[in-house]
Amino acid sequence: MNTVYSNPENLPVENVTLSAANDGVVQIIKALDPYWVEKKNLILYEKPPTSSGMIIGALDSWRSKMSLYLENLKWLLSLEHHRFWSTVLYHPQCMDSLISFLQESSPPYIPPHECKEIQNLYEEIRRLVFVAFSRLITNKESKTQWMTKEHMASLIYDNFIFTIPVLWDICLTYGVDNSRHVSRLVEAVYTLQPRYEGDTAQALVFVHEAFKYIILQVNKDYDCEDPPNLPETFKGFGEIRRPTNSKGQEKLTFDALRDLVVHMLDSAMTLKIFVEIYSKAVHILKSTNFILSIVQVYEYGIPHLYEKLEEVGDPTRVSYTEVEEFIDLTRSELIDIFREVLAVYKNAIFSGEGNISNNVEAYLSVMMDALSERLLIKDYHSCHPVHEDIDMLRQAYPAIDPVKTDFILQAIYSNLDDEIPERDQRQSEPREINGHLETIDIPSSSKDIDIPDNVREQSLISEVKDILPHLGDGFVLKCLEYYEFQVDRVVNSVLEDTLAEPLRKLDKDLPIIPEDPVDRKFLETGVERLNVFDGDQFDIMTRDDVDLSKIHIGKRKSKYKDLKDMLNDKTDVKTRVDIYSKYNLVCDEEALYSDEYDDTYDSDGIAPAKDMTDDTRRPFVTPRALLNTKKDVEEYDESESEDEKSSQEKNDRRDFCVNPEEMRARREANNARGRRKPPPARNIDVAGAPKGQGQTKDVLNNRDRKEKHKSSRANHNRRQGAQWKRSQGMMPS
Repeated sequence: MNTVYSNPENLPVENVTLSAANDGVVQIIKALDPYWVEKKNLILYEKPPTSSGMIIGALDSWRSKMSLYLENLKWLLSLEHHRFWSTVLYHPQCMDSLISFLQESSPPYIPPHECKEIQNLYEEIRRLVFVAFSRLITNKESKTQWMTKEHMASLIYDNFIFTIPVLWDICLTYGVDNSRHVSRLVEAVYTLQPRYEGDTAQALVFVHEAFKYIILQVNKDYDCEDPPNLPETFKGFGEIRRPTNSKGQEKLTFDALRDLVVHMLDSAMTLKIFVEIYSKAVHILKSTNFILSIVQVYEYGIPHLYEKLEEVGDPTRVSYTEVEEFIDLTRSELIDIFREVLAVYKNAIFSGEGNISNNVEAYLSVMMDALSERLLIKDYHSCHPVHEDIDMLRQAYPAIDPVKTDFILQAIYSNLDDEIPERDQRQSEPREINGHLETIDIPSSSKDIDIPDNVREQSLISEVKDILPHLGDGFVLKCLEYYEFQVDRVVNSVLEDTLAEPLRKLDKDLPIIPEDPVDRKFLETGVERLNVFDGDQFDIMTRDDVDLSKIHIGKRKSKYKDLKDMLNDKTDVKTRVDIYSKYNLVCDEEALYSDEYDDTYDSDGIAPAKDMTDDTRRPFVTPRALLNTKKDVEEYDESESEDEKSSQEKNDRRDFCVNPEEMRARREANNARGRRKPPPARNIDVAGAPKGQGQTKDVLNNRDRKEKHKSSRANHNRRQGAQWKRSQGMMPS
């Protein structure tokens, strides 16, 4: 295998063939072929042992293994161009050996090893691994040793030399202290193979799921089987289910919590560095709606991580402080991701790159996504004041939508319970233009300018519909009138679903009903409209609160099906019991007789005439206070006791009428002794035979009796009957 590489025509390596002599036999072999791979054992990288779990001889063992690993890296980098690529493509351990270092290397938030010798060896390995990955995206090393970019793009993608996890691990391992070279490497990979952008979107979906899993773990009540109560927007993520053969749910331990925090910190720091070194990734984050995921994990994950740490951790241990610092660092990294996304759009606006209007809209859209929750935008504003960025955008792009910017500022400062800085004062400050100080005069507000009401209303309606185009003009006008024509209050109330009760009843598609010319004519001439229904409770032309419950089609069904059903309804009576009970006018039910039986027309049920001789009222006696002697007092006590006895004996006579239950029992007893046969039916025929055939004597007598007594039947005796009922106390006089 001592063949000399020869490429006199300067062909790309994928088109080069070499002559190799093997035992006197000359073979023509491609430059990229397994024939050029040496049989060499390439070991994997291992973490250096730490003081907490170190055993005797652990450092020496690690040093000897990693020295061999370092020699393998030097050997790989010393290979010729075609041998290097042949080894990378066809050696089964080559890429695993390189990627193992990225997976096991120390992240930036872990301090270096305490042993200086170990740290030096680690840094040398770290440098050579990055050189190897840099060589993998270098398509031309000399005039004779090179490959086309198209062939390299297919090699690195189809053979999984570079994947999104590999790129992200490179960012995390080298991005903090070597961002310029890492940015060049990542930019070259995405330029060579644009299909990595689609893979990045899929990787972000996986991070979505990872964030959701963390939120579910820290929001879960392990003593309850019910799922955590999360907002509706969080249900858009897919469920991550546990294996079917897993045991019952165990409570979250400190070690499990630490793993969740470290995983969340790794993800946040990796994405922050990735956005810093590859600004085009911001468009991928926005297209996958990843900003909302960051906002939600910050809102529903960070606070509960602190709570779980206090619940399962021991504040006296060093590991507790370490995990707490990791959570703080995670918060900072998530805020930095949000800041980097906004910075990409701001830099494009200030530098004039691309479409400024689209960049401004993208910036405002990201801010609106952050306003979906409270915590992230609050912490971001405390670190990077939003109103300063808004002022800079207004100067760079004067046509920015004032409604959206004012809404964003109002939402942020309402969350902080603070006042918005005066915009007029900031804009009235002098600024230097071309070496001269210029003071910008702020025009007066629209309220001070004489603008017709209809023009002003239409302008405000247009401002609201720019943000909420699905609302009707009439509904928007009603909202503006209710909120004193303040656009920001209307938009905020609609978005947060906090409209006033009168506005909730209105149709959101309500159009503007133009003024009726007849009404205008009435105002001008005084001639009223000739409609009797104008201004009534169902006039939809003048009223917005028409009671639809009073409107029905056809015959309206009554609450009661008949008179008996209405009389049996005691609802109103029961509602008034508490009123009369305050005055002791309501007796117990046991003292009342049943009134279910109607005895109005029973002859036995007529109340007997009152016997004036049996007057139960007490006779006049001299009050005790006016008695002079002891004898008079004793006579008074005796007379009082006799009166009480007599009142108890005559208590039965105070009833208004005979109890119907007793009357029914008495009647049933009489019927049980012997029932009378009903009298035979009397012939009351008055129709008789057909006309011309003659009538019988009975028919003629019946007709005469009917004519004589017809005044005592039907409705001819109502007054007399009413007087009789009134005399018997059956109806109020």
